[in-house]
Amino acid sequence: MAKNIDTALLRTFISAIDLGGFHRAATAVHRSQSTISVQLRKLEEVLGVTLFKKSGRMRVLTREGEEFAVYARRLLSLHDQAVDAMSASSTVGFVRIGVMDDYASQILPDIVARYQERHPAVTVEITAGFSNFLMTRLGDDFDLVLSTHPVGMGQGLVLCHERTLWAYAADKPLPDAGEIPLALLPSGNLFRQWALRALESSGASWRIAFTGSSIGTVEAAAAAGIGVTVVKETTANFGLRFLGESDGFPDLPPTEIVLNRVHDGANRAVQAMADHIVSAFDHSS
Repeated sequence: MAKNIDTALLRTFISAIDLGGFHRAATAVHRSQSTISVQLRKLEEVLGVTLFKKSGRMRVLTREGEEFAVYARRLLSLHDQAVDAMSASSTVGFVRIGVMDDYASQILPDIVARYQERHPAVTVEITAGFSNFLMTRLGDDFDLVLSTHPVGMGQGLVLCHERTLWAYAADKPLPDAGEIPLALLPSGNLFRQWALRALESSGASWRIAFTGSSIGTVEAAAAAGIGVTVVKETTANFGLRFLGESDGFPDLPPTEIVLNRVHDGANRAVQAMADHIVSAFDHSS
């Protein structure tokens, strides 16, 4: 007759090994020390071998215990992988994300790809736009919004901080002294406000040479030499070079990238995506 081993007994066994004793194992699995002893005796009865022996005041593994520990770890690892796989594949649904277009094209694709490896039955919809507009649609059109804010102004979970920098074509000299041509997003955009405010405070002369409807369009214009723009350091167009005080440009405030969500615990797909995004940023920092 085949013998069946309860995974709870295996976890107790491995805890006793890794934590160096029955008392610590009891604390880790929230059981009494006497319960741990009973569980380990039960495991020994199922296997028909002695797993621990006394050595002074300590309990150490027997030869059979050392051998079985290898199998126990493999069994628990395979068990947990199977549970994770079935849990992931059973997650179905639809996740709607609003995000700035530089993050939509450069940051999120890899994150979403890794998410869908674990949750292949979930459909993900990404909409790019400006943070202030996306935030007004959170809960109606979006389950999650990644937005850009001044440091300390976001109401969601801060994922990271970004340096905000002036930028211009990497292969072209700056325009001659005079009015600084600017390539910016439309009126109401945070970076546009910061750029104009900083230049006015410094006494510099400027003119709007180009207005684009997306971050990519504005950065492409700057890379072509049409005008100076403002970028996030990590997502800036490769055709740009950063400018600073030595180039005659004042410092700009840093920003923070914030994850905003509708707290609907019933939507497992959204919850899993939110957790996945947070984990991705934690690992990249």
